[in-house]
Amino acid sequence: MKKLFFSFALISCTLHAQNDTISLQPLILNDAFLTNHYKSQSVIQLNDSIINQNPGQLTQLLQAETPIYFKENGRGMVSSPSFRGTLASHTAVVWNGINVNSNMNGQTDFNVFNSNSYDGILIQPGGGSIGYGTGAIGGTIHLLNKFDYNKGLHQSLNLGYGSFDTWAAKYQLKYSSKKFSSSVDYSRNQSDNDYKTPNYLAYNRNGKYYFNSINANFGYRFNPKNEVKIYSMFNFGKREFPLVDFNSTPSGYDNLDYRLMSEWNFKPNDKWQSEIKLAYIHEENDFYTNIHQDFATNLKVDNYILKYYLKHQIAQNFQLAVLTEALYNEGGGNNLKASTRNSFNFALIATHQLSDVLNYEASICQDFSDKYNNPFIYALGINYRPITAYQLRTNISKNYRIPTYNDLFWKTGGNPDLKSESAYQFEIGNDYLGKNLKIQSNLFYNKIDDMIQWTPSQNNNSIWVPKNINQAKTYGFELIGSYTYNAFRFNTTYSYIKTKDEKTGKEFMYSPNHKWTASAQYTYKHLSAYIQNTYTGKVFTVTDESATLRDFWTTNFGLNYTISPSYNVGVKVNNIFDQDYQTQENRWQPGINYNIQIQIKF
Repeated sequence: MKKLFFSFALISCTLHAQNDTISLQPLILNDAFLTNHYKSQSVIQLNDSIINQNPGQLTQLLQAETPIYFKENGRGMVSSPSFRGTLASHTAVVWNGINVNSNMNGQTDFNVFNSNSYDGILIQPGGGSIGYGTGAIGGTIHLLNKFDYNKGLHQSLNLGYGSFDTWAAKYQLKYSSKKFSSSVDYSRNQSDNDYKTPNYLAYNRNGKYYFNSINANFGYRFNPKNEVKIYSMFNFGKREFPLVDFNSTPSGYDNLDYRLMSEWNFKPNDKWQSEIKLAYIHEENDFYTNIHQDFATNLKVDNYILKYYLKHQIAQNFQLAVLTEALYNEGGGNNLKASTRNSFNFALIATHQLSDVLNYEASICQDFSDKYNNPFIYALGINYRPITAYQLRTNISKNYRIPTYNDLFWKTGGNPDLKSESAYQFEIGNDYLGKNLKIQSNLFYNKIDDMIQWTPSQNNNSIWVPKNINQAKTYGFELIGSYTYNAFRFNTTYSYIKTKDEKTGKEFMYSPNHKWTASAQYTYKHLSAYIQNTYTGKVFTVTDESATLRDFWTTNFGLNYTISPSYNVGVKVNNIFDQDYQTQENRWQPGINYNIQIQIKF
């Protein structure tokens, strides 16, 4: 109770200060489909000011600011999400319009991504397979980079140091003229990660890591109608895996991922708009069962993507759009059969403004593959906004997830006869959209069929194989709120989620019924203070619900001081109440810890 009182006291104290005004930043929408569609779904925006409060791995930012639950194998280790109670492979991560979930396991490791490599992050709860393909069942996370023109030359250097010998550095160079825009940055995060743990090991042993990220983005605007963009993102790093006991063999993991994409936007007039993307994605990892030996299990997949979007404004109140995507993958490795797969999807989207207060969007899509059967999917969204400050939304959709390379081609148990999972979702939302106060509420229901589950083989119990044998449902309530007044900002999210495995009648593992976040920030002259609170309910750690991880509450507090327009220094205290907690069994998170950050702008 003392923690609760102190956290709210820190928030409420900021209400009595006075200062200059600040303005809300607009949404960063650099993907044509995202700009024009999905208006019947709620959105959480994380702009650069929020991102800068959480430098480092993306997990820390999303855990503190969104209703998504993240399961971590320890600080900086493999991190997987549960969005609206769904599995990790049911959350799509979209990088500037392209789905970048791993083709190996269908997931994204959020600790590989550096949060301050992006200008904005958008979170969309609910189904999104029409626009972003496989895995967009629980929700979609958009990682966005923007292009500024006519801004001249800017450079910045960020340096950070924290507990457990944690270092962070980022250098960014931006240059833009009237027609040309460029942004190049390099960042590195590393840590000995040897924090104390409340078990007999006493410390987080064998937990070192480092991550590197290089981003280079270029844009050229020929005229107001034509713009060409090139994106690139390189991630490479190394991690040790923390020991569970003294007898464990120290293991580790290396990753090398790079993503390249070119994009052409053409808008000849107000009636026509087109966007074409061509992307190449390489993902590779080496798993060492013993870091003192050279042998590693190697897996790698190369992905080639062509995506085309065309929109036509047929009438003043009606538009029709076509979205197509062709994908070619080839993968292999020590435990993965060398194989390829092709897929192609075609979607048709109609948007109709029936009146000044009512509109709807209807979509259909079919995905064709040479390796598995994909369902026919659809979506229907309706928006009713009788007054400026109120909106009623409803959305129904069918979404899907394709089998992964591990599911299909794992040497000892892959099943080439798998079909895609399908999910049926219904959602209704109410939004209050005031000048300073905004509240979004969502009720949702999700039913997932043909879930892929690994089970012992009938011929050999020691070999596990994947099958389409399971069904599940998730349902619940979400609340997303924000309030701004002059220099004060307050954001909060709450989710209540129930899950059910239809085969066992039990809830999913690592899916809390309750999660609440609240953050506040206030700026007075050159000083800015902020606080972040996160409450996470208990989670089950086994399928029969016989063991749990207890609920926990964490609070972070930070100060930023602007010395001059070119110099800024920040201090942050994480887990200020020194809470012992885990998000995965036997993988303790650090207690109270500190970091300091200096930013220099040239």
